[in-house]
Amino acid sequence: MIRLERFDDFRALAARARRERRVLVVLISQRECAYCHKIKEEVLHPMVKAGDFANEILLGEVLIDAGETVADFSGRRVSAAHFAHRYGVYVTPTLLFLDPDGHQLVKKMVGINTLEMYFYYLSEAVREAVAKLRGRRS
Repeated sequence: MIRLERFDDFRALAARARRERRVLVVLISQRECAYCHKIKEEVLHPMVKAGDFANEILLGEVLIDAGETVADFSGRRVSAAHFAHRYGVYVTPTLLFLDPDGHQLVKKMVGINTLEMYFYYLSEAVREAVAKLRGRRS
């Protein structure tokens, strides 16, 4: 199984995303979240394996379980839950689409409505976010 990269240093990720002109796609999840595991297994891992959006995004995961921390875009160490709450994330799984400055490019994807359509909605969000980041109209 392909593992998602654990995002824990957003300052370093931002530098890479800026250099490579990529969107940061961040899965906010929890270890015991069955829906998080389902999204990873049925959508995100197959997407990574197929190489979908490999040159447009940096895809990773932030676990918001107790004790988890990340370095935010300013390099300050904060709890992962606090980082997620800055983006209005209170439900897992949630996908964020961020530019290298930490701003949301498109609306976040919260939960799962229909798993069968999830990849379609994700693809549309990625295309729109990439277009905004790179200065094109979607």
